[in-house]
Amino acid sequence: MKGFSSLCYIFRTFMRKHILKFYVAVFCLAIGALFYALEVYMIKFIFDDLLTPVYAESGKPDFGKILQNYFGNLFDEFDRESLFILIPVVLVVIFFLKGIFNFFGKYYLDAAGLLAITDLRDSLYEKLLHQGQDFFSFYPTGTLISRLLNDIERMKTAVSEKLTEISKALFQLVALLVSAFSQDYKLTFISLITIPLVVYPVSQFSKKLRRVSRKSQEEMAILADLMKETLSGISIVQMFRMEEKESERYRNANNKLFKVNMKATRVMALTTPLMEFIGGIAIAGILFYGHFKIGRGEITLGTFSAFLATLYAMYVPIKKLSQANNIVQQAVAAAERSVELLEYRTSVIEKENAKVLPPFSDKIVFEKASFAYSRGSKVLDGIDLTIPKGTKIALVGPSGAGKTTLASLIPRLFDVTEGSLKIDGFDVRDITLKSLRSQIGVVTQDTVLFNLTVKENICYGNEDVPMEKVVEAAKRAMGHDFIMALPEGYQTNLGEGGSALSGGQRQRIAIARAILNNPPILILDEATSSLDAESEYAVSEALKELMKGRTTIVIAHRLATVVNADLIVVIDEGKIVESGKHDELLRKNGLYAQLCEKEFRLALNGSVLKNET
Repeated sequence: MKGFSSLCYIFRTFMRKHILKFYVAVFCLAIGALFYALEVYMIKFIFDDLLTPVYAESGKPDFGKILQNYFGNLFDEFDRESLFILIPVVLVVIFFLKGIFNFFGKYYLDAAGLLAITDLRDSLYEKLLHQGQDFFSFYPTGTLISRLLNDIERMKTAVSEKLTEISKALFQLVALLVSAFSQDYKLTFISLITIPLVVYPVSQFSKKLRRVSRKSQEEMAILADLMKETLSGISIVQMFRMEEKESERYRNANNKLFKVNMKATRVMALTTPLMEFIGGIAIAGILFYGHFKIGRGEITLGTFSAFLATLYAMYVPIKKLSQANNIVQQAVAAAERSVELLEYRTSVIEKENAKVLPPFSDKIVFEKASFAYSRGSKVLDGIDLTIPKGTKIALVGPSGAGKTTLASLIPRLFDVTEGSLKIDGFDVRDITLKSLRSQIGVVTQDTVLFNLTVKENICYGNEDVPMEKVVEAAKRAMGHDFIMALPEGYQTNLGEGGSALSGGQRQRIAIARAILNNPPILILDEATSSLDAESEYAVSEALKELMKGRTTIVIAHRLATVVNADLIVVIDEGKIVESGKHDELLRKNGLYAQLCEKEFRLALNGSVLKNET
């Protein structure tokens, strides 16, 4: 969905829930615009009935005639002194009522707009949380953050703040046009001749601004990606003395963003002087025409002044609409990117009639299972594998062989693109995600902890668990002692990513989380590969406790950790090339034997180096 239709789609979709507020706001702004037009028209009576009275022969001022038409004999007698009181009082009432209606119009329209944008932000975030892992390989984290923050902020400006201004300006323009036509339709037509001079350049500016705004948002996303990448790896940046280099990368990206923003500024800056120049032409023509009309006595000074004020007042909403158009074009570019995410087809979809998976009792079966990203070649190709309940299966092979992808198919972080994956005879695509994932625990090399307390991190996904079970899980994970040594024990906030803890401590909290979840199926993805010897021993002991009685899929580069597996599956280039026990695979003298030999050499070289030092 492209162009203005993207913004309209978002407006229709997310304003629907708040449509009552929207209608109340529109009504109030429309009434406020009528009072604004009436306020401008009062200039006629100020000139003709107060400053230069022209009613001596007729015996009654125009203002008095209007009041008598509406209120009858209540305003039967007039003199100039009473008008000096009555006209200012009416003006005050008009100003007051205009202010009241404009206040409620702005309040309810801003509220409806902000609620709609809040719903949009919630929907986008929820959409991201339900995407398959392949989605995040196409959209970097910084890009997504930029879309959820910067793009939404631009739409918020248009849909909440500028929507009020646009609506108010439109109603005022319509009311003033009606007033102008009722005063002198010929002169009004003459005044509108200049409008075509505005339409074409403004439309061209709008197209240019939309393109530039989209480019600006793309550059902002690149900047966000760069910041996330650098700050998440700040220790490496500092250790390799790359601070200046990274600063230069950031300056270059920031400078590109500056140049794009300056293009947008130039386009927006051109709009106002163009409007003022064309408006000046119109006013000059009207003054020239009005001079002869007044000279021939065809209209009074008050009537012409009111008409001129009405036309001049039109310039204010037209100028506001022109300025608001600049903001709207930026919002259109942002809306296109948001709709792109909203309409992105989620690769992992739960069927409407999905069944609940019973407790795992038999086996996991891959039948000619293949997987490929939508923009790439196959990562897995024709996998046939059976994992009986209670067995320990090891997935080994070179980096990039597809081990982690294969394990990720079990909890449906990805979906097979060919073949099938079944648990106890149920195709995983036919069962609910909740019932599937509740039976699978995952412990990875890159432990994910949240900016929550220790207890909340262990209870993640099991919020209503009693404290006794949390402590029991921590003890089984060999983490209770170090947790109690923290400043507030289990109530200690871990900060972003658990940065206050060591790698081994973070792993043990992750293991405690898995123990508390008590899944029958366990996936261990390089769970100890990044730890020192002492931490590895503690984590390995915790993992032994976690693996008791569970079906375990272990992904490992260090083959020493999987020699006792019930079945070792060797994967290379997305295919199973060997399978069997450790001794069987060594006798085959295939890829597994080569990997073992390579690991042995590395270990031997490390031992020699250690002895030499």
